[in-house]
Amino acid sequence: MNNQKIMFNKSLAKSLLIVISAILLVSCATIPPKLLPSTIEPSANYLKKVHPRVVLVLGSGGAKGFSHLGVLKVLERNHVPVDMIVGTSAGSIVGALYADQPSADKIEQLLLTAKREEVIDFSYLNIASGVVSGVGLQNFLIDHMQAKTFEQLKIPFIAVATNLESGMPHFFRSGLIAPAVNASSAIPPFFRPVNLYGNTYIDGGFIDPVAVDVAKLFHPKLIIAVELDNPLSRTLPTFSPSVFIRGVEIMSMKVERSSARDANVIIRPEMGRISLFQETERKDIIAAGERAALKALPTIKKLLQENR
Repeated sequence: MNNQKIMFNKSLAKSLLIVISAILLVSCATIPPKLLPSTIEPSANYLKKVHPRVVLVLGSGGAKGFSHLGVLKVLERNHVPVDMIVGTSAGSIVGALYADQPSADKIEQLLLTAKREEVIDFSYLNIASGVVSGVGLQNFLIDHMQAKTFEQLKIPFIAVATNLESGMPHFFRSGLIAPAVNASSAIPPFFRPVNLYGNTYIDGGFIDPVAVDVAKLFHPKLIIAVELDNPLSRTLPTFSPSVFIRGVEIMSMKVERSSARDANVIIRPEMGRISLFQETERKDIIAAGERAALKALPTIKKLLQENR
């Protein structure tokens, strides 16, 4: 009887090992992007003819990026023109989708029904560099966008990333959209750095979370910026790693405020603390964006009228 029990346990352990191995093998399989960029970044000569009156700057903020949809819904319904979009991280994802199809309701429907596994692909092939390859995000954009390159977008759009080698911001405005947005959103240690055009990039939020400086290069009449800061917890940390994380949060808040300060209008949706990948309250986050945009709307209309 004991021998049979031992044999059964060995058989069960072997079966579990096979199942776990199969899962790991599936997880490790990295599907390549559906479109591959060129080795050299194309020129953006088409932007020389672009003279935007109103530039919308969408900031970084992880799951808080859903609030950008609420802002866009208010601007769209009140006929506020958006002649150019500059996006960083989550702002680059929403910005690219809207620049391709300028309908906040359509983008909202797409993002509300999107499943996490469609966008965030976990892979343990190179776990040391990040468990999310970014290929899922690229293929999601390729599948749901009509435009494949920046030049094909209905609204001029710029995605901001951080050059990992130089530490300087990089403004993607030509070539394939999907890998550029991936680079702008590649926040370590989760997303892997993106190798593109001979350089390595990570999330643009590290250097230019609300890229008003990019908008200023085009001398618009009005710059509207959406800042997605994360308020500090009221509980003071005592555990050393938590103290370090709080220090990083304080530094990030300082960078974000400095980055956005030159905008004519700054919209700050109030949502409380939300984790990077929190998605359970998407509609509430969108509604927070709507409330903040409605609050700023009188100022926006006044400035539009003053600038004719």
